[in-house]
Amino acid sequence: MTDNRLKIFVAVAETGGFTSAAHKLKMSQPAVSQNVALMEEEAGGALFERGANPLKLTEKGRTFHAYAIRILSLYDSLAAELSGAPGSAAERSRLDLGDGRQADISVADGKLVIDIK
Repeated sequence: MTDNRLKIFVAVAETGGFTSAAHKLKMSQPAVSQNVALMEEEAGGALFERGANPLKLTEKGRTFHAYAIRILSLYDSLAAELSGAPGSAAERSRLDLGDGRQADISVADGKLVIDIK
């Protein structure tokens, strides 16, 4: 379970470009651009500063990014919970570090595990 448009947005934000996000997601660049344009229309404004290389998030884009990361994390937690996998939602959390990185925090064998991505 997931929202592919949110994954596309996050990939563009993390890679800094439509083409690199398209390669990462194994999609065409026009498909990535079209999805971002639809999200910007729904958001009521630009999410990326055009002309910047790499692309930079606008203020609205930074807000959108923070929510997208949290929503995708909830999808991951839901999938783990439904599968009954060890380390499910109650035992694992994802924290947005605010600089484009995330920290997955869990407990394994009684030890705190922090994985920064």
